[in-house]
Amino acid sequence: MDRRRFLAATAIPVGIATAGCSAGSGRTIELEADTERQDGGRQNETYLTYRHDGEEVRVVGFNQGSFPQSLDDQFGFGLFIEYAESTTLESFRFDLRTPPTGEPADIYLASPSGGVWPNLTYGRIEGNGATRIALSDAPDVTDETVFINTIVEPNAAPAERIAIDLEIKLAAPDVSTKYHAETTTTFELETR
Repeated sequence: MDRRRFLAATAIPVGIATAGCSAGSGRTIELEADTERQDGGRQNETYLTYRHDGEEVRVVGFNQGSFPQSLDDQFGFGLFIEYAESTTLESFRFDLRTPPTGEPADIYLASPSGGVWPNLTYGRIEGNGATRIALSDAPDVTDETVFINTIVEPNAAPAERIAIDLEIKLAAPDVSTKYHAETTTTFELETR
């Protein structure tokens, strides 16, 4: 799959996806992410690829939706979870914060292009000012990549990077094997 071409064609939505993997039965497997950053063709993308026993389980990505004149200006930011037949997405949580310290920027959730997600949580986290976007119980049918689009409005400080805390839960088709991942990463922002 040419991820760069795929993201360009989808023009920054973010949504729900599923991924694939196989494993033992009756247990939860903790996944670690390999990080890949791409900046070809002004795409500015970051991918977290989760694997188990060498097999890709899920890919979660981030994409800068627009390139402002300066890091003090509003811009778009997309998140996505790629579809895969081998696992089912059970839940996800993204905690986003920019800048990582000081007064946080406002991060708005853009309207999804499809139907409304029934259990989507969105709002500020008291204490650290991060914006949480979460789905605690994914719909039974998540047979496509899910895209979530946000708009970031910097406040007191330029938005040079976005701190991202991600948690994702997946299940194998037989439901006896579960996958769990918690990842903290940083997305570096760019201007025109």
